[in-house]
Formats: sequence, C-alpha cells, structure tokens
Amino acid sequence: MNGKEPTLSVITPSLNHGKYLRATVESILAQSYDDWEHIVVDGGSTDETIEILESYSHIKWISERETDKNTILEAYRKAFSMSRGRYIIQCCVTDGFLHKDWFRMCVDILESDRDISLVWGLPQRMSSDGVLGKIHFVEFLDRSPPQKKEFLPFWLATGFGFPEGNYCVRRRVFDICFPKRGDEDLLSLNPAWGFNYRFNTLGYLPFFLPIIANYGRKHENQRGIRLYDLEDKASHFYRRLVDKYKILLLKGSVTHYFRDGDSEIIDEVRRRDLGEIMVKVYKYKVKQKIRKRFQEFLEKL
Repeated sequence: MNGKEPTLSVITPSLNHGKYLRATVESILAQSYDDWEHIVVDGGSTDETIEILESYSHIKWISERETDKNTILEAYRKAFSMSRGRYIIQCCVTDGFLHKDWFRMCVDILESDRDISLVWGLPQRMSSDGVLGKIHFVEFLDRSPPQKKEFLPFWLATGFGFPEGNYCVRRRVFDICFPKRGDEDLLSLNPAWGFNYRFNTLGYLPFFLPIIANYGRKHENQRGIRLYDLEDKASHFYRRLVDKYKILLLKGSVTHYFRDGDSEIIDEVRRRDLGEIMVKVYKYKVKQKIRKRFQEFLEKL
C-alpha cells in the first residue's frame, strides 16, 4: 500500500452487499503483508456500499452498471484491468480472510519457485451473521492433496476446483485462464470453472498450504442460490469436459504439457507415464467415493 506498483492485487466484485463490505475490507487490512492493493468494481449499488467505499482512501474503485449479459465476469475483468499486481487474489464482497499471514505466505512461495503458478488453501463457511461453520476439504489438513505435477491425476479423477476466494495466482496465468468478456460457452457462466479447466489442461502447477485461509459467507440473494440452475449446468458441463480430457489423455490422443509461471513448457506426459497416471486416477476415484459415502453416513447420524 504505497506509491510503487504493488506485488499483489485483491479484486472484488460488488453489488448491494454493503452490510458485509466493511468486514471484508478489514480482513484485508488485517493482513501482515502490506504490499497489496484492493480494487472494488461495484455494479451501481443503491445501499450503503458507496459511502463505505468513500471512507477507505486506500481502495481503488468504480461504481457503474454492468452492460454485459455475464455481469460477474464483466466485474472481475474490469477489476483485473485496473489492477497492477504480479499476483491476483479474488475476493467477493461478502467474503474475507481468516489467516493474517495468508498474503505473505502466498507471495513467498510464488517468489521462490517459478514452477508454481497458483497457491491455495482451505475455505471456511460463515453464516450471514458472522458465525464460522464448516471447514471445506478439512481432510487436507491431515494429508495434503498432491502438489505440482502430481496434482494432474487427482484433478482428472475428481475435477477438483480451487477455492476461488483464496487462491493466489500469477497475473499472466490468471489472464490466460480466466474467461474473457464476451465468452459465451457454458464454462463462462461460472468463471471459476472456466479458470480451473484451462489452468489444469494447460499444465500450470498448483501448490497447497494446509491453512484455513478465508471465509465464504452464506447470505441472502447469494449468486450461487439465485442462479443455481445456470451454475449447476456449468458445473456438469465442466465435469464432462474433465472426463473427456481424461479419456483423450489416457488414450494418448493428446499430449499434456506442464508449464511454469512464465508459461514456458517444462515437461510433458509421455506414453510411458500413462499407465502410472491411470492407476493414480483410479485410486483417487475410489478414495473419493469412500469419503463421500462416509460423509453421507455421518450426516445421517
């Protein structure tokens, strides 16, 4: 938060959720790392949002009605175009951060290893009145998911998507993988799915930290509930694409290249690797089914 270009940019879409905005901003201000900027793109709020934005001199913001059909994609792309950081973190206006060192840890990893393009942690659910609840993917606190190149078979088996409220990604990689304004395919309906699919099929490498990094607030007029049918359609389309890519890769019909943070190819999946990947995919699918059934059993108790 100084005159030079920041290392990290936090980008936030906003529309009539001013009641949660101050908590979001304060969670960012509480970070131990201070070389960041916060950009809010507001869609023309009529509640207290503008008054709150005006009270924080460090926030770079605009407020105007979106013109695209896909408003969330427009907001994120506008915020990205206003940003200057080498690394990007998305944060919805109702969400925030729980671990005060999260920004610092993400930057340290990305600065120290050019092969890594994205750092992610765990999200925790929060109620509309601020009560913390379920930690998502809590099993990863005891045993981390596969890292870097080893993440590929895990993704092929599960279609796992990085929690969009906490992952920190290199600017260039975000721009390449995040849907563009005007995209009309099903993946752009929920840009997170489009990002995840491109990130993994293009061979960029993630790194997981066993940290409860952020909270995602459940609230009234939530996009995921309001647009459930569209987002559910996008989710199913995403899974079909993942399965199709898995089949093509394991048949040897496509070559999977791994890329570093500069998008340079650093390795590839060779035919001799396909048998080992197939075995890993099978094991992860079995583990996922067992975990799902166990969770369903616990929920019935």
